[in-house]
Amino acid sequence: MKTLHYKSATKEDTKTFVTVGSANNPKNNYTKDDFLTPGKVGEKFGISTDEAKTLMKKLKFRNASFILNGHMAQVVVDLGKRGCLYLHPMATNIFEQQLNKQKA
Repeated sequence: MKTLHYKSATKEDTKTFVTVGSANNPKNNYTKDDFLTPGKVGEKFGISTDEAKTLMKKLKFRNASFILNGHMAQVVVDLGKRGCLYLHPMATNIFEQQLNKQKA
């Protein structure tokens, strides 16, 4: 499956995916250090690191995406380190929704 880096969002994508920011009003208030490891995700949401890691792996396997500033972005990325997963700082709401679905 193709990665979604730098793919522009279409009108159909905006109906399907969660949207954060827009091309006219971009959200750029994060850096590479803001990406969350499974340990930090576990602390933030009050779950174990293993739980966070398995949910992050599931999201990565499904290629879960959202629209950030008019472009497709992945919820969970590897930042060039194979096997090391990081949660996108602008996708914490999506992760929380998936966590609530998993608990229910």
